[in-house]
Amino acid sequence: MNVGTLILAVLAFALPMAGATAVAQDCQLCASRPDAPKVSLRPLTVAIDTTLDFSTAVHTSRGSGSITIDARTGRRQIIGLVALGGPALVGTVTITGEPFARIVVGMPRTNVLNSNLGAMADVTEIRTDLPPHPAIGANGRLVFTFGGKLTVRNDAAGDFRGRIPVTVDYE
Repeated sequence: MNVGTLILAVLAFALPMAGATAVAQDCQLCASRPDAPKVSLRPLTVAIDTTLDFSTAVHTSRGSGSITIDARTGRRQIIGLVALGGPALVGTVTITGEPFARIVVGMPRTNVLNSNLGAMADVTEIRTDLPPHPAIGANGRLVFTFGGKLTVRNDAAGDFRGRIPVTVDYE
């Protein structure tokens, strides 16, 4: 085990992108009335409550290693690396908007992180615990979690950081 040379601390930040304010559509089964008033929905807001954190680990041998965090359970799986301590955390996002309104949440499936030492690592398989057609709750809020798989190649080391954009719009 190559403990003394390659310590890996990984922290991926998710930052929101401004969600667009949508306007409710008129009834699609009703006759279209150009003079009918449009209903405005509350503006959507996105807050990152907890950042996705893969914790601190070290390579066990030359080559690559990975840490996977399940979006639903928060369970961590480590391959080719050894955890050195600290919690691994799923990312948590709170969306506020019009109660009961359906929304569309956009997140990339992959992302690249950069370390303070100039190395790169990939975050892939980014997934959420959202249902297929998410909707804002009666209280005007929707909270969801997300996870992913961090892969470090070629003995890359350092404190890896990056941003995972989250976009939200009314359906």
